[in-house]
Amino acid sequence: MATALNPPGEPEGRATVGASALLLETRVGTLIKESRYRYPRVQISPRQLSIGAAAKAVRDGELDLALVHGDFIGNEVDPPGVVVERLPDLEVLPVGSSALAEAVDRRAALAAVKVLAVDPDCASHQLLVTALREIHGIEPQVIEAGSMGGARELARAGYGIAMLPAESVGPESERSGLTVLPGLPRVRLGVRAMWLGREMAVGAVSAVRDVAIRVGRDREPQIA
Repeated sequence: MATALNPPGEPEGRATVGASALLLETRVGTLIKESRYRYPRVQISPRQLSIGAAAKAVRDGELDLALVHGDFIGNEVDPPGVVVERLPDLEVLPVGSSALAEAVDRRAALAAVKVLAVDPDCASHQLLVTALREIHGIEPQVIEAGSMGGARELARAGYGIAMLPAESVGPESERSGLTVLPGLPRVRLGVRAMWLGREMAVGAVSAVRDVAIRVGRDREPQIA
């Protein structure tokens, strides 16, 4: 938990922030940068966590703040014992190699690749499985990529396709051989911040929570 009491004036201390894989690599860097600018005496310790373990980690004091993206089905029930706040959605897109997108025989090319699951607790990759089955008659193999960076490199190499955040996919990705695949679904995932609430938090944690909400709003996806 945060280690320093909040002195008069500027917040000071440490906050341990856990984030699901997609958020760790898209929003936590900006969170740290903005927190350093706004609250230079506050230190953030980032940590990757699985979505299913987030609420317990906050309740048990292992984390001060957890940032997770939700199941695309959208039927989650708020976990007991923590304060849950909604942040702007995270849009994820089907991403693969440029060669795969340009293949003349699209079905044959898709049949040769795997579906990459970045976070096994997130069901977004199942959209690809369903689409490949219903549109192309393909039963793909699903493998865990371990991280968003790992999924990106495997997709770039032509080994698989993955659902990656729109925030991480841009012109520079296309120039490096990675592109959004046409004809496959994209989806917006709910994002939540979980913590114990202001009455249980020292100043550092409240400050970081406020920045996390601001960062999420500032980075709301704009891709049509």
